[in-house]
Amino acid sequence: MIKPCLIALDWGSTRFRAWLLDSKGIEIDSLDEEFGILNINDSQYINVFDQLLGSWIKEFGSIPVIASGMIGSRQGWIEAPYLDCPAGPEQLAQNLTFLNINTELINNPISMAIVPGIKVFENGIPDVMRGEETQVAGLLWSNHQVDLCIFPGTHSKWILLNEGRIENFMTFMTGEIFSLMAKHSIVNRLMDGTSFKRDDFIIGCKQSLNSSYGLLKSIFSARTMGLFDKVIPKGIYSYLSGIIIGNEIKDGIKIFYNNSGEKGKKIILNGENSLCNLYKIAFELADVKINFEKNNVVAKGLFQIANTAFLK
Repeated sequence: MIKPCLIALDWGSTRFRAWLLDSKGIEIDSLDEEFGILNINDSQYINVFDQLLGSWIKEFGSIPVIASGMIGSRQGWIEAPYLDCPAGPEQLAQNLTFLNINTELINNPISMAIVPGIKVFENGIPDVMRGEETQVAGLLWSNHQVDLCIFPGTHSKWILLNEGRIENFMTFMTGEIFSLMAKHSIVNRLMDGTSFKRDDFIIGCKQSLNSSYGLLKSIFSARTMGLFDKVIPKGIYSYLSGIIIGNEIKDGIKIFYNNSGEKGKKIILNGENSLCNLYKIAFELADVKINFEKNNVVAKGLFQIANTAFLK
């Protein structure tokens, strides 16, 4: 039996993902549950921890634990600070926040290290990340040469790297805006289903990429294209997705690509595969070459941060 040396957690807003890793960072076991911080309250953190990780801890004892994501936010179990840019994996390892967990599973407390977030100020306006910094660490320690990382999601991140450290980044509320529009706006009344229609997605992307208008003007076309039968009801969901993703990519390219000297440098796209496939289509329409990293790099990043900080 391979002996585990670390439990790595990606504990976010909606999901709780965990990996049991050996001394080389190789996965022994894993789990993925809908126990993100939005689904539990303060008093339940220890209960969720015991419930989900109990079998591993009972079998293997007091294994070190490292976590990243919203568990370290102000709404999480304990707040881990935000580091200033530039910051890389070494700075993350040097600034972990430790929480002693008194679990009923074993006699001794379990120490959980929480990875800090990263912050940046642009013209006096702050931007933050929690979790994506660990993806970056995983990419870097997987020997990826990368200048710009793009992580699609509820809050998509565009992250500029310089000499292996995060130099700047920007957040787009793409996934959240799409969810709100698709479920709660007038556009929802015209939709018929949520199945993916590639042609309608492409029409939406092109509309955003080629338009001189911003998101608030472009997004209204998701209603009018349905009203005048330019997009069929079964295609409006995909058209809306194309409009919103297309706007993100248009703005990201303008800010972090055309105007920042990144053109011609290596761009890596990483995240949930089906969502990244939509972004890949949109980038191809924008004539921007990207590299799609399909592997999960979060566990790799967590292992390497822990190895630098306390596993040696």
